[in-house]
Amino acid sequence: MAYPYPGPLQSNTRNAKEPLYPETVLNYDREAASYDESRGGLPRARAAAQAVHDLVGTGMLAGQAAHGLPGEGTLLDIACGTGLVSRELAGLGLRVLGVDASAGMAGVAAGRIDVVLGDGRRLPVRDRSVDAVTTIWLLHLLDDARPVIAEAARVLRPGGVFVTTVDKRAAHGPGGRQDPPDRAELVVEVAAGHGLVLSGEARFAGHGQGRDGAADPVFRLLAFTASGER
Repeated sequence: MAYPYPGPLQSNTRNAKEPLYPETVLNYDREAASYDESRGGLPRARAAAQAVHDLVGTGMLAGQAAHGLPGEGTLLDIACGTGLVSRELAGLGLRVLGVDASAGMAGVAAGRIDVVLGDGRRLPVRDRSVDAVTTIWLLHLLDDARPVIAEAARVLRPGGVFVTTVDKRAAHGPGGRQDPPDRAELVVEVAAGHGLVLSGEARFAGHGQGRDGAADPVFRLLAFTASGER
């Protein structure tokens, strides 16, 4: 099966002295083995995958039809982590390629999906070569989400769909950063600047993610369609 990266699989990370993402993310290498069970496990992954699939499936098919593209395509899951959500997406009929900056996470994901070790701000993927891109539970971790959104736009074909979680901290109630990088209004503005047009929205339950006895949070997804005028 041919995937849209050039040549053999390879890391596209930067100098080791320059962290890929904020310092909190660096622990993911150590957390990889126990990450799923501490983050809601399969029920949360299935809920997320179904919500993403509903947005991607509808939007991608409509976009492909509008641009005269074939129906089968590839979904690129940026920051795929352990690949649990990615595997569930593949089980729903999507062809999935994962990318993660953590070698530990990518190592676990490799047992579930095809995965590349890489930087979400500089993807080892050709321009306009995938039909859907997802960033699930990523943007809130970043100092600046704009480079990742720009990369999502770069690799999407016309009519392709970008789906991302937004307002993650707000789903847990008050607190967190005053101006989080995954704030919905900011994501919509940045996406529009790269030719990504808001086209859908969905929500899903974060099973097992309620804090201090609170109910499970409800996470928000936004979907964008890539225009042909980028």
